[in-house]
Amino acid sequence: MLSNDKVVKRDLVSRMAIRKSRPEHQAMVATNGDMSTRDRVDAYAAPQSMAVSGGELLLAQGCTRPTLGIDGNGDAHIGDVRTHVTVLLPGRPIPRQINRVNTHRDDSKSVLFTKRFASSTRTKAGGVEVVLELEHVLRPNDSQTMKVLKVRRGGGNTTLRSGQAVLSVNNPKAKWVYELRVGQRLELMTAVVRKVDNRCGGTIAVASAWSDIVEAVGGNQFTLRNGRQAAPSKAAYPPSVQRHPRSGVGVSADGRVFMVTVDGRQSGYSVGVTLAEMGQLMRSLGARHAFNLDGGGSTVMARRILRTGEFKVANRPSDGQQRPATQSLVAFKVPTAP
Repeated sequence: MLSNDKVVKRDLVSRMAIRKSRPEHQAMVATNGDMSTRDRVDAYAAPQSMAVSGGELLLAQGCTRPTLGIDGNGDAHIGDVRTHVTVLLPGRPIPRQINRVNTHRDDSKSVLFTKRFASSTRTKAGGVEVVLELEHVLRPNDSQTMKVLKVRRGGGNTTLRSGQAVLSVNNPKAKWVYELRVGQRLELMTAVVRKVDNRCGGTIAVASAWSDIVEAVGGNQFTLRNGRQAAPSKAAYPPSVQRHPRSGVGVSADGRVFMVTVDGRQSGYSVGVTLAEMGQLMRSLGARHAFNLDGGGSTVMARRILRTGEFKVANRPSDGQQRPATQSLVAFKVPTAP
């Protein structure tokens, strides 16, 4: 889940879980989620991978990432996926790509904002921002019609409202956005895709097993794939061989989900683990696929104490206390279906 149900800002993992907990929908355990992207460490950092909650697409990046998805039947999947977003313009047979959803417009790429991002787009003046009317909320695999309500050229920081989205870009090469006019109707298409080659945004194919995904959270590096070590080498990713506090998630062949936290940076107690060691731990628990979430000072696990009902931090964060995070991964206890 996202902090405060928004992409921007941060909150404590335990507080996110408690806020969503109800007597019939109790949070039982929670860990930190994905780390923030684009070198942002401020209060407005955004996760670096896809996020889905309650069937709504909250965030989409331009590159595939290791991702945990839960489908409508409650089955768990782990894959190297992202949500591919395109727009079909009237009278044009070739769709145009929207690069990201609900991330900061820090470069020349196009970004589609919804109210899930913040109260406004938080963009600087320049480029163009197109206000669109939506039929319904964004979903990871869907198609809907959008109507152009307003075109703001040169302006920024457009207000985000329910039932609307804002398409923003600051790149004259994206002519199709600059040419949009009030009253036009566009078809917005989303699809969860997997990576076919190793290039970011390269060749992709529809991830058929993800057609009914209702929850999703991503990470940064695989530690286990098909039961085999998948941690990157030191040459590919130097931090992989360093021991740090780490959080990870894995899925077994029979669909069990493992949420694992390892403390570190505390001499005499725990120095942490490398990514390869995290993969070994996941495999020893029975996971078949696993990946790394945020780590370091962000590593935290909170759980409900059954005897008292209290929800509290169970590990020893290396900062000495919880560090606010952009999102969390929470497991809830719900009534058994009849």
